[in-house]
Amino acid sequence: MDEITDNVGGLSLAAKEWRPGQGFAPTPRASSETSVTAGAARQISAGSAESAGSPGGAWKNDAVDGRSSSWGEPPSQAVDVNGTHYFGSAHHHPSAAQSSLNDTNTPHTNTTIPSNHHQQHRTQQRSTLTNSLSLPMEEYHHYRELSLHSAREMEPNDPRHKAVPPSFCRAYCLDHRSENDTNTTITQQRSSFGYPTSLFRVTSTTDGNLYCLRRIDSVRCVSHKIAQTVMHQWLSNASGREKYTAGGGGFDHPGVVQWYKCFLSQRAVFFVHQYHAGAVTLRERFFSHAQGQGGVPLPESLIWSCLVQLVSAIRAVHGNNLAVRSLQLNHILCTQENIMSLNSSGPYGLPKLRLRINCIGIIDVLEFEARKGLEELQSADMRALGCILLSMTTGTEINVNDIYRNNTTQQQAQILMEYLQFVQQNYSRELYMLVHSLLNPNVPPSGIRAIAASMAMRAFDELDGAHGSIDEYSSALMGIYESGRALRLILKLAFVNERPEFGIDKNWSESGDCYILKLFRDFVFHQADGAGRPVLDLGHVVSCLNKLDAADEEKIVLASRTGKNVLIVSFADVAWCLEKAYQELCNNSVPIPTMA
Repeated sequence: MDEITDNVGGLSLAAKEWRPGQGFAPTPRASSETSVTAGAARQISAGSAESAGSPGGAWKNDAVDGRSSSWGEPPSQAVDVNGTHYFGSAHHHPSAAQSSLNDTNTPHTNTTIPSNHHQQHRTQQRSTLTNSLSLPMEEYHHYRELSLHSAREMEPNDPRHKAVPPSFCRAYCLDHRSENDTNTTITQQRSSFGYPTSLFRVTSTTDGNLYCLRRIDSVRCVSHKIAQTVMHQWLSNASGREKYTAGGGGFDHPGVVQWYKCFLSQRAVFFVHQYHAGAVTLRERFFSHAQGQGGVPLPESLIWSCLVQLVSAIRAVHGNNLAVRSLQLNHILCTQENIMSLNSSGPYGLPKLRLRINCIGIIDVLEFEARKGLEELQSADMRALGCILLSMTTGTEINVNDIYRNNTTQQQAQILMEYLQFVQQNYSRELYMLVHSLLNPNVPPSGIRAIAASMAMRAFDELDGAHGSIDEYSSALMGIYESGRALRLILKLAFVNERPEFGIDKNWSESGDCYILKLFRDFVFHQADGAGRPVLDLGHVVSCLNKLDAADEEKIVLASRTGKNVLIVSFADVAWCLEKAYQELCNNSVPIPTMA
């Protein structure tokens, strides 16, 4: 803005003050209407600054160079706070202002949102501005990657589209072989359920949401009645938390991937579950490597965190007289959480993990006729939980069948001896006793309530971590809120400014009220220096949009591109004009058709 102040002699002295609904104030007399002297410019500048002395008013910096800021604009001199330059008023950022006051060598200058005006500090400025108006950079890239995962689609001529029912669209095969598969025929792989299976991410044509669709072929023992019976068991025993959507209801627990529907079509059985972008199985995360090597023992803090989440989910399922029946490393989804604070844990250097039990209800449908008693199924869940713990502590993938199927009690104890000895030597006694109580072949495994009670103290650590994550996400949401406010104002300005269909209407012409909006658009986004070079000062843009949204009474000077018209208005005047023009535009707009 120094360049504009220095070259104010080229502006017109006929500065008019615009008032809402009253037009322009009388034009002040001057000997020349095309140019003014530098002294007259300074008088106008000082008068503008004094007229905006109300709370939240004009920028003032009497301590810098012994003069006030010109034309109601923020002073050009920056305050260096820990390597970051700030401009303007500190009404919205007291922390930055307090930091600047602590520097004895720094002049007393009010501060506001950081600006990118200085080229030499562009990297630091962008980082600060991004954090104040949007997500942190790590979070931004993380969610951008998830968005790209959710937007993937198969080629239109891909034959695998035929495997998806017509009630779904935009299918993408989630099987790992699909990325490098060049075959033109539909191929399937046999899953852990014992049947050929295909997995797709699809979009429902009913509600437009993303779902995970699992197709299981060659199933002869499943009928519509069986599918409806199992769905009723899961959807009617959710402790009053039954949740219905356009795709169906589902058992609702944060530690369980929600199951929506099971149906028969195309001579196959389909299961619809909730889709979590970027999720991988626990087996893929820790036990599958490109070199063919197995996993390594995980840190105990990470194991306790995973265990608390799994126990919470199992307790909810067992409490509703159901059994999980899918507690395996390849059926537990793992997503990364707490991106903003990458606290390392052990040799992996990984942040906190978020686990969800997947594939609930599938085995209940496929093995409905051979269904066992509830107590036996829940006991099998506890054995499976013990095997997962043993796999995480030893770094070796261990399945329940590897230990208990077709082996005597003595053989089972002999197999477990070496693994349990390793756990006893490398982990705490508390964790060792927990694993031993779940896998001891001589006694039945402990129930889920006993396990939950024995690890109650560990649950508080997980609760503290969850609260920390919530606080960080709440802070990030503030940046999203600020971005939404700015976007709403920018969209209104873009809708209203220079509409060609209203060219002959005086209210939308160069002399109407909307002329103020055109000049304000130039004032905010089209700043230039004395040589005509564009000035991309994001701090100036953000500050102006904030004051426009708050309808501040601070007065600003708007000049036309030719410099012949200079108007003195306040942000409140511009906000009134913008809202009036936008409402008038909405009243005359064509209704947009909506989906039925």
